[in-house]
Amino acid sequence: MISSTLLLLLAADPVPGLAVMDFAIEGAPPEIAAATSGLVAHELERLQLFRITTAETTRVILGVERQRQLLGCETCSGSTMGELTSFEYLVTGKLLRSGGPKDAKYNLMLTLLKVGSASPLSSVRVEAKGEEKLLQEVAPATLKLVGKLLEGRQGSLVVASSEVGAAVKIDDTQVGTTPLQSRVSVAAGPHLLTIEKEGFSQVKKEVRVTPDQVSDEFIRMVPSPDMAEAYEAKAKRFRLLAWVSTGVAVAGVGAFVTGTLVANTQYGDAQTVNSFAWHRALLAQGIESDSTGDHRAEAGRLKSQIETMQTISWIGLGAAAVGGVAATVLFVVGDPPGRYEAYRQKTGVVSMSLTPAPGGVVLTGAF
Repeated sequence: MISSTLLLLLAADPVPGLAVMDFAIEGAPPEIAAATSGLVAHELERLQLFRITTAETTRVILGVERQRQLLGCETCSGSTMGELTSFEYLVTGKLLRSGGPKDAKYNLMLTLLKVGSASPLSSVRVEAKGEEKLLQEVAPATLKLVGKLLEGRQGSLVVASSEVGAAVKIDDTQVGTTPLQSRVSVAAGPHLLTIEKEGFSQVKKEVRVTPDQVSDEFIRMVPSPDMAEAYEAKAKRFRLLAWVSTGVAVAGVGAFVTGTLVANTQYGDAQTVNSFAWHRALLAQGIESDSTGDHRAEAGRLKSQIETMQTISWIGLGAAAVGGVAATVLFVVGDPPGRYEAYRQKTGVVSMSLTPAPGGVVLTGAF
């Protein structure tokens, strides 16, 4: 929590002064220490929440002031000296180096102090192998260092992504997965937003959060070629199974309709000659056979055919139900093909096209 004194100070001066001092070094080249302190000052300036003074700036102003005094200009000093003493916070650092030129290890300790206080407000330690890694770690370390001063200046961040289930990190701290169910409250200023998911290229983006406002970020993720290839192959298999299930459902409906119609036609009624009902009516009258044939034998044959067609119709109905359910599930649950088609690695594919042009046509191709 920020002390009441600090809150009053921030309210009185919306842009408090902050001085970045020269870093102490132990085994580290002076130019690396100067570059590191310069990066810290640069990151603090980008926050646009502090009035930054660096040790180099101090030396320049002191040099100018000394020249003015030597020239005897006592009334033209301006406000430069006053600006040097108007900061409320100090950033100090110590840079240590160990190991040889090829395996150098750096240890950087950053400390934030309030002028007039012996106790540090915060401190951050950075350990890095090599100069390049050290300089990469300066920006997030600087944001962590002054995070306590920014707690009273909050903004909100809403993050969405083209992919569900991607991990969302703000300043290397995971805050959830996409889509975030609620906005994230963060300190005002720039933050490093990281979105990552297996099979997709990691996305890192700097976002700037304004106090008391909501910043909305949408990240489009790019799949790796191998992941896109595997996705398209799987999606096409599911879609093929869905169409096969649809075909089974349609065939089942056709079998049910055909079987039912044939069975009803063969059953007929007592007035339809050579139907099962006609032969059964004659048998009921005691007529076993006549000039039209053997009614009992014909009735038995037709009964067998009707039962067969009824069985086919019921099997068709079952196949239609199973195929329809399977097709629906596969269409709904299966991933749509073509989603990552543009990201696939296509080799050995030749395409040609003709485009109308003045005086003729242009032939273009891709190999």
